[in-house]
Amino acid sequence: MTRPRTPLLLASALSPLLCLLLAAPADAQTTPAPVKASSQTCGAYTLTLRENGFGDPLDRVTLSRGGVTHATVEDTMVGVDWCRDVTGDGVPEVLLAGFSGGAHCCFTHTLYSLTSPPRRLLTAFSAHSETLEARQLDGRGPLELVGADWRFAYGYGMSFAESAPLPAVYSFLNGRYVENTRAFPGFLQAEARHMNADPFSGGVLVEYATRAVTQGDASADTWAATQPAPFRAWLANYGPDVRQDLSDFGLRDWPTRAGLNADAVRSGVGGAFTAPGTRAYLAVIVGAGRDPVATLRLFQPSGTDITASPALLTVPVTRDSYGEPRLTVWPAVTVRRANGRDDVLLRDARSGSVRYAAYRVGSAALTELRDDPLAVTTALLSDLSSVAGHVASQYRSAPRTAAQTAEVQRRIDAAVTRARPWLDARRGPADFPLARLGNFTFGSVTLARDSATQAQAVITTTVGFTDDRTDSEYVSGERHTLTVNLGRAAQGWQVTDWTFTPRSGELYED
Repeated sequence: MTRPRTPLLLASALSPLLCLLLAAPADAQTTPAPVKASSQTCGAYTLTLRENGFGDPLDRVTLSRGGVTHATVEDTMVGVDWCRDVTGDGVPEVLLAGFSGGAHCCFTHTLYSLTSPPRRLLTAFSAHSETLEARQLDGRGPLELVGADWRFAYGYGMSFAESAPLPAVYSFLNGRYVENTRAFPGFLQAEARHMNADPFSGGVLVEYATRAVTQGDASADTWAATQPAPFRAWLANYGPDVRQDLSDFGLRDWPTRAGLNADAVRSGVGGAFTAPGTRAYLAVIVGAGRDPVATLRLFQPSGTDITASPALLTVPVTRDSYGEPRLTVWPAVTVRRANGRDDVLLRDARSGSVRYAAYRVGSAALTELRDDPLAVTTALLSDLSSVAGHVASQYRSAPRTAAQTAEVQRRIDAAVTRARPWLDARRGPADFPLARLGNFTFGSVTLARDSATQAQAVITTTVGFTDDRTDSEYVSGERHTLTVNLGRAAQGWQVTDWTFTPRSGELYED
């Protein structure tokens, strides 16, 4: 093999600066000096910031003492928000901030107590809010930290400019800060009134949600009925979805308060699962380790503490393309029954297809409902969801072999075949092209009637069909009310009829 000739002419033409760079050590080439380096002290510790703007590598802030680094936060941008004693023990805390660099999002805040060694007291995903404010809300003891809950951002037809957050309040309990927002109803109400002093869609939604959380759904709906016509119709349209979306408000740290890993991935819903009027949190929590499993547990108050049930269900955890854990089963919606307790619908994707099933939740057991009107309604929802998921999947922008394309079509055909018998009980326009159902989602399920022999389920849904112009798996849809009437016959509960009715009350009607 002939050795390539050294490009002497090119080498001789290099600038002196470039020659110096080529001769520099490898680590000097791969780790450029930061645009800005600074340091400050907090208590007995030094905080060192290395900032590169939006360039690489990531910005970094380190917490060190005596040459030993105890904590590091890295993000597109980082900062030190404040240094002060918020717990009241005479030892300062420091709040570190990371910003991912999006147009509005996202901020993450980490709080350390500067003991020896430092203790991490909180990691809070703050979304669009740039800091946590230390305030005394209960008139005693450690300060509370006030942030924001952005669950309604872009929701219900709003743009981001119209969106507004609910407060998020973190209390110092049992040696760490945890979300405890529901413990401050007066503060929530005052913030909502201030937010909505000059009414706009986000402020109206915050006040409606605050009334639902602090005074109950009936109070929120009574207030909504007094609002100007556009807001009144909008809240009537989305009210059931809003109330469902609020079910876990202020409860996400209950697993942490019960002693589980504060950083564990979780998803859950709140409801009166064991007794009317008694709030509990049903959540699936990802365990630790390289091959973790997720467990479904019920978290309930016990005096001032939170207790965790035994594992009600254990399911595998998959990973996404970034290696992050992805849940295969999680609680989707709660459904209030005639006895005042809530049942739950679990979303289950373990088989590769999405299935929904209805369960009754106890303190130590999870029981799937069988001969029950909610179970039958859920079977209909499950079959329609399955059809829509498979129909939409054929439009994913991924290369497929002929065999893979045939398999996609086989799954569509199987889902349509399984769902087709439901059409016998459907009422409404004759045309319901099941094989083109590409969007079917539901936001809330209400049992408007729930007796021993008759039941009626009212579901807020989005329904959309594919056509010759469809070129994406994200099939557009319109909001409808799905009403399912059921009766109990000799062979058990059956659907007598079901109907889709368009819903009105968008912020911006066409």
